[in-house]
Amino acid sequence: MNKSVFKRLLGYLKAYRLRLFFVFLFASISTIFTVMAPFIIGKVTTTLFASIKDGIFYWETILWLLAILVCLYLISQLFSFLQGFYMAKITANVMREIRSDIDKKMHRLKLNYYDTHTHGDILSIITNDVDTINNTVSQNLTSIVTQVITAIGILLMMLTISPKLTLIPVIIVPLSLLSAAGVMKSGGRHYSKQQELLGQLNGYIEEMYNGQQIVQSFNYQERAKLKFYTLNEELKSSSYKAETTAGTVSPITTLVNDIGYVLCAAIGCLRAIGGWITVGNVQAMLEYTRRFAEPFSSLAGMAGSFGAAKAAGNRIFTLLDAEEELPDIKNCVIPKDRSGSVTFQNVRFGYTPDHILMEDVNLTIKSGQKVAIVGPTGAGKTTLVNLLMRFYEINGGSIIVDGVDIHNISREELRSRFGMVLQDTWLFEGTIAENLGYAQEYMDKNKIIASAKSACAHDFIKTLPGGYNMMLTKGAENISQGERQLLTIARAIASDPEIMILDEATSNVDTHTEVLIQKAMTQLMKGRTSFVIAHRLSTIRDADMILYMEDGNIKEIGNHDELMNKNGKYAALYNSQFS
Repeated sequence: MNKSVFKRLLGYLKAYRLRLFFVFLFASISTIFTVMAPFIIGKVTTTLFASIKDGIFYWETILWLLAILVCLYLISQLFSFLQGFYMAKITANVMREIRSDIDKKMHRLKLNYYDTHTHGDILSIITNDVDTINNTVSQNLTSIVTQVITAIGILLMMLTISPKLTLIPVIIVPLSLLSAAGVMKSGGRHYSKQQELLGQLNGYIEEMYNGQQIVQSFNYQERAKLKFYTLNEELKSSSYKAETTAGTVSPITTLVNDIGYVLCAAIGCLRAIGGWITVGNVQAMLEYTRRFAEPFSSLAGMAGSFGAAKAAGNRIFTLLDAEEELPDIKNCVIPKDRSGSVTFQNVRFGYTPDHILMEDVNLTIKSGQKVAIVGPTGAGKTTLVNLLMRFYEINGGSIIVDGVDIHNISREELRSRFGMVLQDTWLFEGTIAENLGYAQEYMDKNKIIASAKSACAHDFIKTLPGGYNMMLTKGAENISQGERQLLTIARAIASDPEIMILDEATSNVDTHTEVLIQKAMTQLMKGRTSFVIAHRLSTIRDADMILYMEDGNIKEIGNHDELMNKNGKYAALYNSQFS
């Protein structure tokens, strides 16, 4: 396993040092008693041969040896159970901490992380990669200790019985490990590729299922199947190579070890005939010779598991190390003013430092003003409001809300002042009432109904089975797109914010409903500052201020009449929609 990954995983185990000490102690005791068993069995065999040779059956000695053997096995199994029980609890706690760290990280990540990673790939890290680490820690951590102690214990027992015969397994085992070293290294590369492809495949599956309606409407099914088949075949090939490579380690080491076993058996028998060693000790040596190789074979066989854990750990820690939003300052300010005034002062922003999108943006928006933001696709309209809510950090200048720099306001406090309706609707699985009252726990039912009426959603909600208690499915697919948009508008109204952001909020409703919503919005935005991003310019003619944006910067500012008289870019865009 990669040192940095291994070191960080061990960091999660530090809190359980005392428990781990007892786990390793129990594992050691269990192993020691198991290692002693072949020596006692050898003593039984030697006693039986002595009984035959002397013509006297040594019942008492044999019974005592068998009693000792039973005690050894019972004690070994007892401590093995204790070790497994406590290790399972430690592993469960560690996995809970890792998952908790990932969950907390997901809420601190910058938005561009979600823009550059598919949902399926992120879910693969949270589920598959964490499970891979879980399996490695739970199955192999104590096994390493057990196998090491087994190897040391067996070596000491063999040296006690016959130092000369001990040379055979001591020479053979390193040879078996060297023969498998190259295979182990190759397996690690294949496991890394396997985890990467698994994330890609999950991402593609998630994407296709979410867009199933579009897939079918464009008759993309066969091409989707083909791409899935291609990715799946790559994963299959990579998994096959990883598992096959890992699987060849054990046969290679077993073959070399078997050769050593045969040599030990032949030489041991010759020495027993010569009277240099007892038959029972030969039996014990053969058992120890075979078992001496097992710890090393087991450790070599873990190469595949550790290879997969290395790849999974790298992906997990890459996520945990991803760039986060800047933390809130320690002494955040709560603006006393809740009027909704906004000021941009020399704002400079770029998604990357070497690609600046906005330069020296200056705006003053008074309380209650309606600001429309227009311009071609990719002009930076949505980016401007994202900066306002601190979804992205500015590179220079300042944005002031209610007289306080937004960097001096906690994100929770800042965003509580905003209501947002996006072009892409988002509703969770739950009742309509729960979705509308999303901004406040236990929101009053009358307030929810009033917000639905303001958004022209009340009438259609009453016609649904269950009304406000109707359960929405995942993505609210059991209602129409237009109805989903109406619910998101009602949700924003229910939050009762000082500042409203509408990003193409009426793009998915029919013309008649749009007129009704515009009337409701006019009433709603009285006394509130509002930012409206619109492509249909007829809906924003009454705006107090219109910002025409292009290439990330504000090119023109004014109301509708001023911009039309200017006969510039806004006028050209407006006329193009009515020509």
